[in-house]
Amino acid sequence: METTSSSPFKPRQKDKDEDKFRIWATIAFIVVIIGIGVPMWWHTTTVYRVNLPSSDILSLSETPIKTTVQVAIYTKELSRGQLLIGELESAFSDSEIWTLRFKQLNATEKILEAHTPAVLEKLLLKEHPQNLGDFMLIEWPNLQEELLLTTERSALMRGDTSANKIAQLLHSKILQTYRINQILSTDERMGTKSEAPQPAYDVIVSVLNPKPRQTHAQWNIAMAVRTYIEPWLAQVSGVSNYTVRTQWKYRVSIEADLKQVRDQSRLGRHYALQESALPHLLTSVAQNLSASTTDKPAINLVVYIPPCHTAPLHIYSSTNQKLTRNGVDAFISPPWGAFIIANPPEHVCLAALNDQEPVPYYVSTTDNMQIMLDQLHKLLDISSELQMDGVKVVDIEQLEPRRWEYEAYLRRTAIRHLSTASNTLQSLIKLLDQISYIVIDDEVGAAITKSYADILAAKAALLENRLADASALAKRAFVASERGFFDPSLLAQLYFPDEQKYAIYIPLFLPIMVPVLSSFNMLRSVLQARRKEKQS
Repeated sequence: METTSSSPFKPRQKDKDEDKFRIWATIAFIVVIIGIGVPMWWHTTTVYRVNLPSSDILSLSETPIKTTVQVAIYTKELSRGQLLIGELESAFSDSEIWTLRFKQLNATEKILEAHTPAVLEKLLLKEHPQNLGDFMLIEWPNLQEELLLTTERSALMRGDTSANKIAQLLHSKILQTYRINQILSTDERMGTKSEAPQPAYDVIVSVLNPKPRQTHAQWNIAMAVRTYIEPWLAQVSGVSNYTVRTQWKYRVSIEADLKQVRDQSRLGRHYALQESALPHLLTSVAQNLSASTTDKPAINLVVYIPPCHTAPLHIYSSTNQKLTRNGVDAFISPPWGAFIIANPPEHVCLAALNDQEPVPYYVSTTDNMQIMLDQLHKLLDISSELQMDGVKVVDIEQLEPRRWEYEAYLRRTAIRHLSTASNTLQSLIKLLDQISYIVIDDEVGAAITKSYADILAAKAALLENRLADASALAKRAFVASERGFFDPSLLAQLYFPDEQKYAIYIPLFLPIMVPVLSSFNMLRSVLQARRKEKQS
């Protein structure tokens, strides 16, 4: 007789094997989702941001911009020179902007034998070479004015000129402290509204001749620009680079309300252009000019030849006063450019109005180019227009700006570039701190870091009286800060904030996390069951 017996061991063993596989499958699922999926999602959705010296940039304003300038003084009597230096040092001791180093020059036999101020100035500049940004005061007793500013880095002073007058000259003309205060001021009512000079400009010289058959003007404008404008711009290219081109424009329409005024000329009349109508004139002129083919800002220099039926044309003020100066009608409109009215000669218009053959004539190159150079002085903000009693400035005779005037422009521009670059970087850092999802890639980070380093180097160069280095470093800092602030990559995720990320990813990951959470619950139940089995 056969007997059968059943053992509960096998099915129990089978259940344990199934639980084991279930546990390992659950652990693998959890590891894949949490150990691999979540980090991968976190890495792919994290906004890339280069580390920046944010705290250092925000503290740039705590270190003021201070500039060192060396001023040499020559007097025939050493005691007078020492007295002037002592009083001047006291006058500038409390300045937060300037550190002036005064130096007394000793006279040699050649210097004492100088019989004219020009010879004395030449000998002193030769014996005591100056660096960029330095200045020299030379005593010459027989001067009509208290101070005479030359075209070099020097000024002649009379024997009775006081230290107070010299300090006023240094503040107003050489250092131009009032303009530096405008640049550095945080008060919007006092601060200057002009922009920092750009690294490059297009200078477009245009000649407008609406009626070429009546006013047969002849002018080699390209040669005139190569002779006058380009050499002058080459002298002032330490801050910006200039590309010059010329163009003639014919049959252009100029919209302006002109009023006929009777006079005693052979034509018997001229036409008045009201000063209030100049903005409308520029608007119509700008529509007829060719647009710049580059992204560089343009400086427009326009010479307008009025047709004979509206010539001669003169500018009048609101009080009906003719604003013609030295036979020239011209005006500037920063930063757009400048405008010159080149009226045709009287005999040309007489022939045209009497229906005679057009009379060819040549436009005066010298007159118009001198006006244009003076306009460029003002447009580029190089000229110093402030007048002082007892101070005379020598007229420019060479085709370049006065050296002290240009170096004051270099110093002022370096400070403006530094101030603008610092404000730009600080604004950018505050913006990046407020909006965490703006991308900061390597190029932007490098531009910001380089700009910050150049700002520090430029400040040090100004403090060490290295104007050329300070100007170059400040320009580089300004360009890098602008490049970093306006980089298109900053806008890559500007319209995809964190709230939108959560709105997109939560519906995607929530269904996946439900099995993960249930697997956690199943794993907990299996482990508790095994623990109870071991205890029993």
